[in-house]
Amino acid sequence: MPPSRTHSPLAWLFPVTVATLTFVVFLPVLAAGFVNYDDDRLVLHNPYLRLPWMSSLEWMWSTTYMGHYQPLSWMSLAVDHAVAGTSPLAYHLDSLLWHTAGAVLLYFLLVELLTRVSATASASGALVRASAALGALFWSIHPLRVESVAWIAERRDPISLVFWLLALFAYIRSVDVGRIQLRSLTWYLVSCVSLVLSLLAKAWGMTFFVTLVALDWYPLDRIPLSRTALTDPRYRPVWLQKMPFALLGLGAGALAWTAQHAAPDTMLSTAQWSIHARMLQAAYGLCFYPLKTLWPSGLAALYELPPTLAAVPASYIVCACVVAAAAVVTVWFARQIAPVTVALIAYAATVAPVLGFAQSGPQLVADRYSYLSCLAFSALLAGGLLALRSPLVIRAARLALGAFLVASAVLTWRQATVWHDSIGLWAHALDSGHPGYVAHLNYGQALRAAGRTDEAIAHYRQALAIRPTSGNAWYNLANALKAQGQDDDAVRAYEAAIQYLPRKVEAQVNLGNLYFSRHQLAQAIEEYRRATAALDRMSPSEFSPEPYLYLGMALADSGDRDGARRALEVALRYPATRARAEQERRRLR
Repeated sequence: MPPSRTHSPLAWLFPVTVATLTFVVFLPVLAAGFVNYDDDRLVLHNPYLRLPWMSSLEWMWSTTYMGHYQPLSWMSLAVDHAVAGTSPLAYHLDSLLWHTAGAVLLYFLLVELLTRVSATASASGALVRASAALGALFWSIHPLRVESVAWIAERRDPISLVFWLLALFAYIRSVDVGRIQLRSLTWYLVSCVSLVLSLLAKAWGMTFFVTLVALDWYPLDRIPLSRTALTDPRYRPVWLQKMPFALLGLGAGALAWTAQHAAPDTMLSTAQWSIHARMLQAAYGLCFYPLKTLWPSGLAALYELPPTLAAVPASYIVCACVVAAAAVVTVWFARQIAPVTVALIAYAATVAPVLGFAQSGPQLVADRYSYLSCLAFSALLAGGLLALRSPLVIRAARLALGAFLVASAVLTWRQATVWHDSIGLWAHALDSGHPGYVAHLNYGQALRAAGRTDEAIAHYRQALAIRPTSGNAWYNLANALKAQGQDDDAVRAYEAAIQYLPRKVEAQVNLGNLYFSRHQLAQAIEEYRRATAALDRMSPSEFSPEPYLYLGMALADSGDRDGARRALEVALRYPATRARAEQERRRLR
């Protein structure tokens, strides 16, 4: 009887150990708060999480807010909000439980896979389970996992992964080694449904069908590695079985592409980031995640995209050469190193959507992109442990892996504490050798929230030294200068922000308020009019009535009572400004 089917009580010791160690190593995240890295926009200040449940559901299943279609992840966050409001403990606990569930599912998946490999099928059940547990821990307590677990905004990672693993487990259960026809239609349908759920949390499972094809070659032995697999009618059922997964992947990819393009300034054009730069970025990313898996030092919240790759650093050229060499060796020796070949195919296919070919966001690479893609290395490790034959080599391997897991646990605990708060997060990013524009900007935001405005201004200026055309940095600098009473400098900063920001309303209103406070009514009215004109072209979800209120107040003070009434009538339509607008309208009588 295969080890995965045994019912010995001791068999449960392994998954329980995996779950316990995974949970314990990540305990520091339970003491963390929200960070000013999308947590604020996604959770703290997201009005849609506060709507009645049915209205909130309608939004979750239709929105592409911030460039993502992730209704399942939204539902998870909404449940947390309904239970705990804005208490961060509930959110972090939820994320950690999802991650722990993923670790346990990975364990069972590895057991299932190892029993299908001819070289390890004869191993004892205890050895198979021990190898699977070590492989699962190699993934689950690695410091590269911290970003996806500790960052509330990335809840979509562990949710998507759990269903991705379930889809793969169910697919393997649906087939037999060497048999073309399905063994279980039920398990096959479970796999399809699980993939749908994974894609509804995050779209990075769009290449799932590539992993299935690789596994059908090895270890499932359902198709050969030759042209025969494509031309022989005997193998047609195997390809037809992949059609639902491929269609789901294509649909998810198209939806993700649409969502990213719906978010302003998210996707970089080829004029901003050339094809040549994207190819080098992809090669760098393909090398980055395996290297950081083996040597997880210098991890940070953000590895910022360089302004240009005109002068290509040597590391990018080296990575391109390594990728090319690895591809040649893998193709040439594919059959001789079948487990390695399958692991590399699964890794490359899974990480491909986030390598930068469709560049979205400011990151060159990201720790979170290893969350799903590096699962293949755990499978390779677990299989390698079982394949060892020499007692001396086995002891050496166990000692080395034990030391690595202990070091990983320590580094993960330490890395989890980095995400305790925004100041610590961005101070660490700057100290770990990644002093990019975003790190300085977000560190400045955190410092200003803590009342350290002078230090915040210094970091805003450092951000602008890196990216002088950042409207966001100019806007935050202007707000800080205004708070410090440096009005003339604030005016210049607001004007620069308005020049560079794609959405200018907030900067125009704040500049108008500054002019209004200085009794420069003509300048204030001009800025308010620009803001209200922009609002007239915006969607209702982006509409804010405050500019109409302020315009009405300024017009009233300037003596234009009719214009003031027209502006205040707009402000009266909205609950947020109704009371103040009514008060101002009474002043006009």
